[in-house]
Amino acid sequence: MVRRPQTSSQQIAPSPAGVEGAKPQTRPWKAGPRALSVDLAKVARPAARKFGFADARILADWPTIIGEAIARMTLPLAVKRDKTGDRRTLVLKCSAAAAPLIQHYTQQILERVNTHYGFSAVTHLQMKQGPIPLPPVPPKPRPPLSAEAEAALQMKVSGIENEGLREALYALGFVLGE
Repeated sequence: MVRRPQTSSQQIAPSPAGVEGAKPQTRPWKAGPRALSVDLAKVARPAARKFGFADARILADWPTIIGEAIARMTLPLAVKRDKTGDRRTLVLKCSAAAAPLIQHYTQQILERVNTHYGFSAVTHLQMKQGPIPLPPVPPKPRPPLSAEAEAALQMKVSGIENEGLREALYALGFVLGE
């Protein structure tokens, strides 16, 4: 095998900087801001697979899939498969008081989950009783500032030249109640 002598890129083609009227070559920027959902799905996928979920969509979209009323009473725990793979059981956690209602709506729950996925993702429903975590309570709105406090806050931020910074500090002071 004969080796060819290596040539530099300048011997093959002149650089665009040396040619008049040529635009400098720039590489397109491939990095940049990306949607968090792209990376979050990659991170959540192994944990979701551990519990039998094909992806974490059923956990994230549970209220949308099943409806707000039933979603407040239930929590999907896992999807179990038998050895043949024909029977796929959705395991739901619910309170003892909600169990009869969930049992009554078993067919509707299975239909909604399967409709969401577009195929027969689950065939049976199993309930486990236990406490369901309460949804987070939204913070109470703060009472409005008095006229004197608002005037004092306006006077404090009036000396700031940058309008954006002044408005931000005013809003922050309004929230903090200063």
